[in-house]
Amino acid sequence: MSASPVCPRCGEELRVRPGAAAQAWCHVHGAVTPLHHTVLVAHDAIAAVTADARVPAWVPDPMPAGWSVTGLAWGGEPGARAIVVDTAGPAPLGGSAELVLVAEEPGTGVGCGYAGLSGLDPGDVIDGPSSVAVEAAGQRAPLWAVPTTDDRAAFVGEAYGVWLWLVLWPMNAAWLLAEEPRLLDLRERIYPDLPLGPASEHLLPGR
Repeated sequence: MSASPVCPRCGEELRVRPGAAAQAWCHVHGAVTPLHHTVLVAHDAIAAVTADARVPAWVPDPMPAGWSVTGLAWGGEPGARAIVVDTAGPAPLGGSAELVLVAEEPGTGVGCGYAGLSGLDPGDVIDGPSSVAVEAAGQRAPLWAVPTTDDRAAFVGEAYGVWLWLVLWPMNAAWLLAEEPRLLDLRERIYPDLPLGPASEHLLPGR
């Protein structure tokens, strides 16, 4: 079930701007690409969103032990310009953790929303040597650490010609990236035993 769209940068509910028919409008960020999301994630919802998506839908492959997909969000439809896959499970150093994976075209602001940055794109934060890397659909993708608040860790790079973001809560959950994990694009394959769980705390930006 799809819920009301929200701002991709702050998670606030959108309105239609007076005098501009059907233009999504955030009272903080102005005209934005609406971020849609599902209340309950399901395999058929993933298939529907990825069928005509313009960007990948990344998920760890294999999923870490005890982890599951706990949320799905997408910016723009039809043909999503941004896709968010929310996952959660046991943290490597104890407790629970959450990992949000974002693929987005430049200028949508979705990844910055989850990372707590004010702009639409990472800009100058990609500088110097990369911090970690992942294998995205068979290709190595370097990621750069993004300065953010002390409750999370955020990394950004590029894969398939669009931004790739990984944002983790809490900060020490970044240990999940220590061994260069592999990512699967769900546009290519949605395996029937993909574990699904209830919505997590950070499904939407600004939370």
